[in-house]
Amino acid sequence: MEAQGAATTEGPPAPRLRPLSFGEILDVAIKLCVSNGATLLKAVVFVVLPVQVVSTIITISTGGADFDVFGDTNAGGHSAHETNVYVAGQVGAALLQTIAVVLATGACFRAIARAYLAEKPDWRESLRFAVKRFPQILWIGVIYIATFALAVVVIAVPMALAGTVASFVVGGIVLFVLFVWLYIVWSLAVPALMVEDVRGVKALRRSQSLVTGRWWQTFAVIMLGFLLASVLSSVIQAIFVGVILVGVDTSSLLAWVIIGLAGLVSLMITTPFQAALLLVVYFDLRVRKEGFDLELLAERFGSTGRLQATPVPAATPQPSGIPGYEPPAAPGTPYWPAPEGPRGTPPPRPDPGPPPPGWAPPSTDS
Repeated sequence: MEAQGAATTEGPPAPRLRPLSFGEILDVAIKLCVSNGATLLKAVVFVVLPVQVVSTIITISTGGADFDVFGDTNAGGHSAHETNVYVAGQVGAALLQTIAVVLATGACFRAIARAYLAEKPDWRESLRFAVKRFPQILWIGVIYIATFALAVVVIAVPMALAGTVASFVVGGIVLFVLFVWLYIVWSLAVPALMVEDVRGVKALRRSQSLVTGRWWQTFAVIMLGFLLASVLSSVIQAIFVGVILVGVDTSSLLAWVIIGLAGLVSLMITTPFQAALLLVVYFDLRVRKEGFDLELLAERFGSTGRLQATPVPAATPQPSGIPGYEPPAAPGTPYWPAPEGPRGTPPPRPDPGPPPPGWAPPSTDS
């Protein structure tokens, strides 16, 4: 039993993977967020909080205190230079926030994937992993944006040549449909990168291969999750905006701090949920299409501990005088101690056959 215990680690039981229904996918995503809430919140806050502070400082230092937090420029009472500096500050702050969200999302992917393997995720390890994969995540985003930009150019040229209202309406609809289609088809590229380490175009193709044949179901789950996250984010933002409207000057430093805090709280809640939802969809499609095996994934994902194979103990001592021979084991004796859990037992040791000539059992005479 000691050998068995050494091959395992304490932790929650490994999930039994099977195809999930629409509601079960959402339920599993929510439960993953709740059960690993402390780890996910730490991963998000550690990245987003400093960036929110820096973004607020940039906004204030570039003249944000002279502008309204809701976008009002005080009836045009600013010079062109002041407006340009303010806009540049906003662009810089938005860029920093985008980087922070990407890192936080990557860390959530890592942590949730480890939780799905019945391991205890660590927010520090998850962040380190996300930092290592950050260039690949950005590269996937660049490919996506470049592809859609090329489609815009290709569709916009006929629209401009036609110059009619109907052409602009049709072109706009086509672009919208294309954007939604690409978003769903490539929505699992980052999960594939974080779990399987497939990169760039290969990650996009991997996502497409998983979604093909399940596009509408994937669209429904992701869009519902997006709507839930949007509603929750809007409620949070509305609460903080209400605080500003009650008794805070909308162009004051306090108003900008409150707006930054609203963004932080919103990201703390919605980022883990959206990452969990995409990962559950990713695992579900692998179960449906590939007969997804948890132990194989654990091995490829770098899992350690209880999902590793149990080592084979030393062989039974050989009878003297007959090198290499071992008498048959009792019926049903396993070749090595079976690992704990519902994974099954290894096959029994094969029967070595009859003893060689000249061999006899040890004498029992005293």
